[in-house]
Amino acid sequence: MNDVQRIDIAVAGKFHAYHLASEFAALSRLGDLYSVHRKLDPPDHVSKKAFHNRFDLAVWAALSRYIPVGYTDERRFEVFDDWLAKRLAKKTPGILHSWNGSSYSTFKKLKGSGWRLCVERSCPHNQFQYDLLLEEGKALGIPHEQDMRALARNIEELHLADVIVAPSTFSASSYTEPELIRKVRVNPLGGNVKYLERPTKAPGAKAGFKVLMVGNSFLRKGIHYLVEAFKLIDDPNAELWIRGDVPDAYRKRIQDPRITVIPPVLPNRLKELYQTADVFVQPSIDEGFGMTVFEALGYGLPLVITENVGARDLLSRDVAVTVPIRDPNAIAAAIEAARHLPGPEFDAARKSIIEKNTWSACAQRMIDGVYAN
Repeated sequence: MNDVQRIDIAVAGKFHAYHLASEFAALSRLGDLYSVHRKLDPPDHVSKKAFHNRFDLAVWAALSRYIPVGYTDERRFEVFDDWLAKRLAKKTPGILHSWNGSSYSTFKKLKGSGWRLCVERSCPHNQFQYDLLLEEGKALGIPHEQDMRALARNIEELHLADVIVAPSTFSASSYTEPELIRKVRVNPLGGNVKYLERPTKAPGAKAGFKVLMVGNSFLRKGIHYLVEAFKLIDDPNAELWIRGDVPDAYRKRIQDPRITVIPPVLPNRLKELYQTADVFVQPSIDEGFGMTVFEALGYGLPLVITENVGARDLLSRDVAVTVPIRDPNAIAAAIEAARHLPGPEFDAARKSIIEKNTWSACAQRMIDGVYAN
């Protein structure tokens, strides 16, 4: 394996870096994986020699959620970044694939040294996202807070990069500066999602239908619009399950006994939610891709998504109804329409989408169409 072929992956977390690292390792293209994660074992196919995990930062980050010690997320990213810069400065140049926020100092140090610097940002451009959420927060009376120093640092990281990887046309369209537009490469995410047969409702099952939404980050996910949409559905037996974080200030406004906010659950309980639901809704105003959409398809759920859900690029009318953002009336109508999607054409379409968009396919597109340009 020569230097040009080697791909080093760096992320101050896990994200889908582990999936890519596993696929690159299987193709004999992975150099090293640098991460911050509480699990000590490397991903499949990745050797222990190639795995460099800042376990200490992961532990400190976990502790800081409960006691006032340890690193904030931004401080964790900076410590990881400084550590990464020192390590890579000693290596023969190759391709570095990092995630936005993890490599500002590293990019500054390696710029012009022969490395091809690729940064992945699943969300839209930082400033675009900040302005969108600021507007959303003001409208709902729930302020959006942002570390402005980190915002500036992460934007500068985009300018230092040679390539910006975006997972959707939605994310890519948020870049307006010619310098950055030239760097953007769109590569949809993958997912090793299993195709499951839709369960048949047992005789005597409770009447009505169940709508499911899964996702944290209240302002980004558009949960407010889904709640308002559901209130328009005139069915006393219908239920809306929201598996996500909803601020206390907003919960008081829901006032509909058919709506349940579900706290974090174990995988088996989440699986049960998917299996029991009838329609899956992703009402996001900001969703670079939306992996939960793929998961829902695997379970056989028809979809309602907004125009700002990046996974829309891979979907079709056979499996999803698309609506504008911030439109409760459109969401309510789409939920009713989506109920009637399941059938042979729906199943054939979702199976094709799942089979074509694996992590293996994503990794191969990265090699062929992102790093090569």
